[in-house]
Amino acid sequence: MSVSTTPTNRSRYAEPIQEASSARPSGGATWARLAVVAAILAASGGVRLWQDRRVERAQELGRSSPFPLAELPMKIGSWEGRLATMDPRIVRITGSTDLVSRRYVDRQTGVGLDVIVLYGPMSDTLPHTPEVCYPSAGFEAMPGVVERPIAIEKPSPLTVPFRSLAFTKGEGGLADSQEVYYSLRYNGRWTTQSTSPKALKRISGMYKVQVSRRISGRERRDVDNPCEPLLAALVGEIETRIAEARPETSVID
Repeated sequence: MSVSTTPTNRSRYAEPIQEASSARPSGGATWARLAVVAAILAASGGVRLWQDRRVERAQELGRSSPFPLAELPMKIGSWEGRLATMDPRIVRITGSTDLVSRRYVDRQTGVGLDVIVLYGPMSDTLPHTPEVCYPSAGFEAMPGVVERPIAIEKPSPLTVPFRSLAFTKGEGGLADSQEVYYSLRYNGRWTTQSTSPKALKRISGMYKVQVSRRISGRERRDVDNPCEPLLAALVGEIETRIAEARPETSVID
């Protein structure tokens, strides 16, 4: 019995060992799989490199305004402008690639408004909002920060949000009180809001329009404010020129 059963037992245990041995991949199959993985990684890296270069090209293109800001008219309705001088150091700090600074005076009322329109990479220009710049110059914020929607008629009806703030420096009759309106334009829309830090770095160009004027302590800023008609006309001029120029560059996904 012991002699007759020994070959059978050996055969029973040998077969699984042979099958396991035959299931092992050959050296050629292993290298083939590694080659496939390497090809996938290389293709993925190539796509990523292409996307990065596409973003870089879009950002470089978007660093310049679709039109020179100097083309904005000096005469807008009843307003007549003249160039205003800005400290070159301040211009550099804004991070802008194009900037105009003017003082517009209403020929009918004599009211004067200081206007700054700039364009540049959002990551450089966004930090320099009135909420940051005025306190750094010694001004204190006054109560009454409001969002003011301004209706634009041309080139097509549009409501543009502006933020209205006031700041003051000094006391009594020597106090210097300033009202400021500003709005931002990026990704084809106007807003007073920022964006996520990730998107901030990928937005190549942004407009900022800012208007300021001196005010008295008791002045009603929400009634017949002279800033608003000028802003309506000025934003209309900007929108018209953007529509006539090349399309803007926005965030690249």
